[in-house]
Amino acid sequence: MHPAERLDALLDQAVREACLLESALERESNALAERDLDALNQAVAEKHQVVQSLERFTREQATLLGQGGFAPDGPGMEACLRDWDTEGLMRPVWERLQDVMARCRRLNQINGGVVNMQQRQTEQAIHILRGEDGRTQLYDPRGQAVSAETSRHITKA
Repeated sequence: MHPAERLDALLDQAVREACLLESALERESNALAERDLDALNQAVAEKHQVVQSLERFTREQATLLGQGGFAPDGPGMEACLRDWDTEGLMRPVWERLQDVMARCRRLNQINGGVVNMQQRQTEQAIHILRGEDGRTQLYDPRGQAVSAETSRHITKA
């Protein structure tokens, strides 16, 4: 198979996998919103599997670009498309892949923000239950943040 044909097939596969990643990220977002741990675990497992697949595609794409004398990056891909995509069939697929991956990055950032917010809320609730002032942060010998116990436990109130 000619490298251009292999790259074309690789891009098609990558778009399919990127769409699966987007779907998994959307399910992860819904599971976070509904606080559905089972659905969250399933979405995260699927996300992990799809990311591994996309990483394999990226490595193979870099190898193909290198074999063709192109840099394994965005400008290298653009140069490759100028040389190999004489019929203009791969560029729309490449652009679709970039669009889907941009949406995936955005969803992943949003989901990460939700996780961080929920984690902070949980930590605040624990501090309240322990009677700690969660705003006071100190560091233990390992450099880990710990809260100072400056107030009494709720059970003593």
